[in-house]
Amino acid sequence: MSPGPFKELSQFLIESKMVKMYENMCSVDPFSTADDVYMFDLAHIKADLGLDMWDYSEWKTSKAIADTMLCCMQKANSMLLIGSSKLSSLKALITLLTVYEETSLEKMTGIGGKIPDQLNFSCIDHICRSFLDALESLSPVPDVSENVLDFLSAQADLLLHLMRSVRNSLSSSVCVLVLKTSGSGLKVLSDLRTIVSGVNKTLKLLLLLILSAMEFCWLDADITGMKDKESVEGFAEISNVILGLLPILCNCITIDECYSLSLTTLDLALKSFLTPDTWFPIIRNHLQLQHLVLKLQDKNSVGSSPILLKFFLAVARVRGGAEMLLHAGFFSSLKVLFADMSDGQTSSVINSGKSLSILSDKTEKPQHLWGLGLAVVTAMVHSLGDSSSCIDIVENVIPYFFLEKAHLISYFLSAPDFPSDDHDKKRPRAQRTWTSLLSLQETEQTLNLMCVLARHWRPWVKAMKDMDSQLREMSIHLLAFISRGNLRLGEASSRIAPLLCPPMLKHEIDCCKKPSFVNSKNGWFALSPLGCVSKPKISGISTTTALVIKDQATENSNHVSQTYFSDLIAFQIYRITFLLLKFLCLQAEGAAKRAEELEYVDLSRFPELPMPEILHGIQDQAIAIVTELCETNKLKQIHSEIQHICLLLVQIIEMALYLELCVLQICGIRPVLGRVEDFSKGVKLLMKATEGHAFLKGSMKSFNQIISLVYPGLL
Repeated sequence: MSPGPFKELSQFLIESKMVKMYENMCSVDPFSTADDVYMFDLAHIKADLGLDMWDYSEWKTSKAIADTMLCCMQKANSMLLIGSSKLSSLKALITLLTVYEETSLEKMTGIGGKIPDQLNFSCIDHICRSFLDALESLSPVPDVSENVLDFLSAQADLLLHLMRSVRNSLSSSVCVLVLKTSGSGLKVLSDLRTIVSGVNKTLKLLLLLILSAMEFCWLDADITGMKDKESVEGFAEISNVILGLLPILCNCITIDECYSLSLTTLDLALKSFLTPDTWFPIIRNHLQLQHLVLKLQDKNSVGSSPILLKFFLAVARVRGGAEMLLHAGFFSSLKVLFADMSDGQTSSVINSGKSLSILSDKTEKPQHLWGLGLAVVTAMVHSLGDSSSCIDIVENVIPYFFLEKAHLISYFLSAPDFPSDDHDKKRPRAQRTWTSLLSLQETEQTLNLMCVLARHWRPWVKAMKDMDSQLREMSIHLLAFISRGNLRLGEASSRIAPLLCPPMLKHEIDCCKKPSFVNSKNGWFALSPLGCVSKPKISGISTTTALVIKDQATENSNHVSQTYFSDLIAFQIYRITFLLLKFLCLQAEGAAKRAEELEYVDLSRFPELPMPEILHGIQDQAIAIVTELCETNKLKQIHSEIQHICLLLVQIIEMALYLELCVLQICGIRPVLGRVEDFSKGVKLLMKATEGHAFLKGSMKSFNQIISLVYPGLL
C-alpha cells in the first residue's frame, strides 16, 4: 500500500515540531533514577490522545498504528536509558581511577597493588573499538545529540587515564592503536564542527590523548633506546601514523579552543618523530602559516606565544620553512611582539626594574620570549645560508637588535664583578650577583645570534658601523668573569659564591634533588654549587645586567653539595664561554681577511681581543675538567652527556689558544716561561687521560695542531 497522504501528514507534523511538546529535556545526572531518564513522556502522550477511548470510536481501526508509534517511542526511551547508564558508568569509572591514582601517588604505593598492565591493555583495546563503533554512527548523521558527544568524550577521557597508568610499559602496538583511534575521531569531529555544536570539548580531549601517547612513546624510546629490530620497526610505524595526522592537526590549529594543544602536538611531531623531508611538504600545503604569524601580534595570545615560537623554531631549521616564515612576515610580527611585551618578559624587567625572581613568583613558567624569538631568527639566518634572502634579513636584523634593542643586548652580555677573596671580616665584601638558568639561556641565545650574523662579514661590518666594538668589550668582560672561576671543590668552602643561581621553576627544584651527573671537582662545576641555594631575598636590583646585584653577601655553608641542577648551571656557563670565544674568533678572522685584502695589518682597526691571562684561566679550567672526567671514566664507557661536555671543553681550549696566538702575533710578544711550564704539565696530563677515548680522537688532533702554533716544540 502506498503511503498516500500519510507521508505528507507525517512530514507536516514533524516540521510543526508538535512532537517536541512531549520530549523530555533531561540531562544525564548520575543520581537520577531510571524513571527520570526518558526521551518521550509516554504517559502524557497517552493521556492527550485518549487512547483508551479509541475502542469505542471510529478511530478503533487506527489504534494499532498508535500502539506501534508508542512502541517505537518506548524503544527510544530504552536506548536513552542504556546510553545514559553507560555514560554514568564511564564517568564513575574515571572518577574511581582518578581517586586510585591520586591515593597511590600520595602513598607511593597502590591500595590493592598496581593494576596489571595486561588488564589495562585489554581495556584500552576495548575502548578503542567501542569508540570507533560510536564514531561510525556519527558519519551519516549531521544532527548529533549532546549525549553522543558526551559519551565520546568520556571514552577519550577514560583512554587518557588508562594510558597514563601504563605510561612506562606502553608497547608500540598500543600507541599505534590509540593514535589511529584518536586521529579518526579528530577527522570525523572536525568535519562535523561547522554543523554540530559542542564538538570542541571532545576535540581537545582527543588532542590531549594524541599528545600524551606521543610523549610516552618518545620518552620510552629515549630511555630504553631502539636496540632491536622490533623497537625500530615499532617506532617507524608510530612515525608513519603521526605523519598521517599532520593535515588534521594543521586543520585543528585554526580552532581557537584547540590552538595551543594542536600546536604543541605538531611541534613534538616535527621535532621527535619525523624528518624534514617527510613533514615539510605536508606543512607547506596544509598549514595556514600567515594566520599563525599574525597571532604573534595578537595581544590576547601572548600567553601562547612561547608555544608558537617553539613551533616556528622547528620550521625555521629547514630552508624551505625559513623562506615561508620570511615571506609570511615573521620578522615584522616579532617586532610587534617585542614592542608589546608585558610583565614577565625581558623588556619589562629592564624598564620597570623588576627582578626575575619577583616575576617568577607570579608565574611558574616565565615567558622567555626574547630568547625564543632570537632562536627563531638565528635558525632562519642559518638555514637561508648565503642566499640573497639571507643577506636581506641580515641587513634588517642587525640594526633592529643592535641599535633599537641595544639595551637588551647589553642587559644579557653585561658581566658582574667577581667577589674578592679577601677574608678580612671588617672590610665590606664585593657585591655578589644572582641570576637564573633562564637568564643564562637567553644570554646564550643572544650570543648565538651574534655569531650567526657575524659570519656574514661584509653585511655585518656595513650594518654595525663600528658598533661591534662595544659588543667585543662586553664579550671580553663576561669572558674575564668566567675565567676567574678556576678552583677545585676543596677550595669552595672558603670562597664567596660569585653567582647566585637558585632554582626558580618546579623542574629546576626537582633537579636540585638529583645527584650530580658530572661529578667534577674543577672550574664552574665546583663553583656553581655555592650559588645553587634557595632563592635569596633581594634588597637591591640592577637593571643594567641580567645578573641582578645583591647588596649584602652572606656566609657560605662549609658543606658544598653538587647536584644535577648545579651541573646544568656550570654546563650553561661553558656553553656561553664557547659562544663568547666563537664570536671573538669570528671577529679576528674577519680582521685577518681584511688584512689580506689590504696586504697589511691595520692595527688601529684590529678588533679588541682578551688579554692572555683571561684566556689562560679559561684554558686551565677546561683542561682540568676534561682530564679529570677522562681519568675518572678510564675503565668504563663515558656517558653521552659527559662526552658532549668534554668535546665542548676541548673546542673551548682550541679557540682560546687561537685567540692567544692572535694576541701574541699582533703584540709581538712571546708566552711567559712560567706559563709555558704550567701549560705543558696540564697538556701532558690531558694527553695521557684522553688516550683510549675514541670520541676525542678527532678533536685532539685539531687541538695538537693549534698547540704547535702557539707553543712550538711543546709536544
